[in-house]
Amino acid sequence: MLIIPISLATTTTHQQDMSEISKYDNGSTVFAGDNIIDKNKINKYPIVSNLESLFTQIRNGEFEDAFFSIATGAVPTPQSEILVGNVSNEGIVEGFEGPGYVTVDKDKITVNPPGEFVWGYNSPYTQAKIVPDGIDIINNKTNQTVGHIDPKTMTNDTIPGDMVNVETLKYWYNHYGQGSKYNLEFCVAGINDNRTYISPKELKEHFPEAYNYSIKYPGGSPVIIYGQNYTETKVASTYTYLDSHPQYNDRNREYNAKQFVKAWNDTIIPSNARSSGRDGIGFSAVPESKAESGMATHGVCPPARSLRNAVLSLGFALPIGMDSGRDAVLYGFSPSTGIKVNNTLDYPIKIQMWTEGSGAGMRIYTNIYELIPNDHIKNSTNSTNNTDSTNTTNN
Repeated sequence: MLIIPISLATTTTHQQDMSEISKYDNGSTVFAGDNIIDKNKINKYPIVSNLESLFTQIRNGEFEDAFFSIATGAVPTPQSEILVGNVSNEGIVEGFEGPGYVTVDKDKITVNPPGEFVWGYNSPYTQAKIVPDGIDIINNKTNQTVGHIDPKTMTNDTIPGDMVNVETLKYWYNHYGQGSKYNLEFCVAGINDNRTYISPKELKEHFPEAYNYSIKYPGGSPVIIYGQNYTETKVASTYTYLDSHPQYNDRNREYNAKQFVKAWNDTIIPSNARSSGRDGIGFSAVPESKAESGMATHGVCPPARSLRNAVLSLGFALPIGMDSGRDAVLYGFSPSTGIKVNNTLDYPIKIQMWTEGSGAGMRIYTNIYELIPNDHIKNSTNSTNNTDSTNTTNN
């Protein structure tokens, strides 16, 4: 009689594509408490050749599963062999706050916690497209038509998302030809930890603050989805005056200066990323022979100088769309979306701008804060000194 030792009878190699088991696609965002696997889809093997898997179930306290294996004579691959990272043996995400993400490999499913900051870029998700019988709604990620709008009867309720109103879409439809596209919703893609894009629905549900930020900024703008335990530390502070240039209509200039401030206030730029100000900010233009278009938005240069001097004091390059002289905004560049600031600090920055007073003496302020994780702030004394320090210049 040939006797086979148990050690030789428990050497079955477990091979299964983890995408068959995972409830989430590779790179998907998950949160603590999410169940990421379908236990019923895990391959099962004869218990006689998988005693070690049965023993693993018992050692891990999976007594219900072990009883089922004994009763059926088949034992599944132990979940502890296929689950890695911040996830229990039962497939429940655990051990962190904020948005984690799943990595689905051939033989493992890994749950990764978020880093100090999670951010990506506004990317077209839902688009309107002019077609012969109206407007098709296109999912830009799948290139599928997901809806249709009759321009004659469309309302704000028939337009997906919160970015575009009916007046804007009607104007676009009436002034552009067939095949033209218009962005209706952004997802956040190109995320810094390489997870897959986050749809506008997911963004609105899980990250409402980031969603409200996203819809205010143009395509390609960076959007911070999540940041944990950081302190806003002031690193630059400047101000300038509006001054008087009556030949350009000082009241008009004051309006444009305030619109510039509105466009840039509360703009957040991640480390090693570039951003403009907000979209949808209007300016009042007047005739200007020096401009190629024949029109210019006088009044934007004083706040632009304040912003420029603040970022230059941090060692940043001269922003795109700006000049180093008194006329800080180059002709042909939108003061809100044409100017772009590149953050070369180690952490994200937040730009705050505001005005005080009115007329020629109106002051225009810029503060810049670096969002430094608390773990990287050496001690409370240094933190207090940095927070209170300012570098004020009068331009």
